[in-house]
Amino acid sequence: MSYKDLTPKKVLEYIKTATTIFPENATLDVYEIGGGEDDGDGFVNHVYRIWDETGKSVILKQAKPYLKIFGEAAPLTTRRNQIESEIIKLRTAITLEYLPEMFHVDPTNNLFIYEDCGRLKIMRFELTKGKSFPQFPRQIGEFIAKSNFYTSEIYLDQVAHKALESKFMNPEMRVIMETILFLRESFIDESLHRTSGGDPNHIAMSDLLWDKRELRVELLKLRGIFMRKSECLVHGDLHTSNIMIDENEMKIIDMEYPFMGPLSSDTGYLAGNLIYEYIAWYHHPEGTKESRKTYRKEILGYICEMINEYQRIYCECWDKDAKPMYREYTEYREYILKNYIKEVCGFTGCQIVSRVAGIVSLPDFDVLQNPASRNCARRLSLLIADALIMKRDEMESVEDIIALIETITYRYFDVMKELKGRDLGHKS
Repeated sequence: MSYKDLTPKKVLEYIKTATTIFPENATLDVYEIGGGEDDGDGFVNHVYRIWDETGKSVILKQAKPYLKIFGEAAPLTTRRNQIESEIIKLRTAITLEYLPEMFHVDPTNNLFIYEDCGRLKIMRFELTKGKSFPQFPRQIGEFIAKSNFYTSEIYLDQVAHKALESKFMNPEMRVIMETILFLRESFIDESLHRTSGGDPNHIAMSDLLWDKRELRVELLKLRGIFMRKSECLVHGDLHTSNIMIDENEMKIIDMEYPFMGPLSSDTGYLAGNLIYEYIAWYHHPEGTKESRKTYRKEILGYICEMINEYQRIYCECWDKDAKPMYREYTEYREYILKNYIKEVCGFTGCQIVSRVAGIVSLPDFDVLQNPASRNCARRLSLLIADALIMKRDEMESVEDIIALIETITYRYFDVMKELKGRDLGHKS
């Protein structure tokens, strides 16, 4: 029976007729995720939570042949759903504790059903509330490092590595990232391109950045690295809305963009999202001046600890499991990690450009009620992105990256304080 276009009512029918997840006589309810304040971006897929009277619940995710946020004007392959189910199974074999459990896969109807991680919260919205996650840097550093190492040719047989690259070529989804991270041009119809609400300040900021020729050249260089390197299997869209978390537990979701790419891409993509929160907490009214300053330092600490933990775990995996042809040549490992730092710096800047000067809204800044505060946050983020991209070859460690972010921030606010008679709309 075909269920290619599910509605909430059809979801309940499907669960009862096509699966044995719930007892036959169970009373089921369904909710389409994406309508609530803390549900997540919900840009791409249709996602449903289904539960019975005992409280047992699961998530059903269906891919339709277009981007949910734009509808049929933005066509997209439904094969992304099958790829995601396969990558969850693969990554479960590497880091079981960080993946949701898979219960049911149906390629015919472009859907799968997996563990409901609703006991956890979406990290993005918890950060906008000032919540702390002290275990996060260790957890995410381990997840990325092990995922990278154990899908790389440093560990895998060459034929197996090439087979993995072929299996997860994923060209339709990959082209999205190859476009939005590095180019002003969009893969979406031009009439849908501007989503900033017509804010002329926002548009002017974006135009100013895209008109900088030197930056455009560096973006193309980074795009070349992104397209050329096939070092390991990457998540491809690792941001804070795709992390479910509490004080002790973390689960990674939404893995429909995987492909063989650079070691550095997931770390940089996620670091860009953390920088949004660092910037936003200059403007949130909650707490005191000191508490906001402390939280900003904590967010930068997450970036620093995540990257240091990544390097530690990567070296640990190398010493234990690298193929003999590599294991004793730690100088080569240091070369890899040195390039990793520089690329992370550059890809962090690219991620910021893609969202702040790009095609979709940014929840981290959208929660700021004061328009002047939002524009201040956007302006600073683009200055930081520019510096990260242009100065990436100077970075030798994550501490250098953090120092650069802080330097640009302090200079920005010093300049703004010199401008008289202007509402900056920020809290320090």
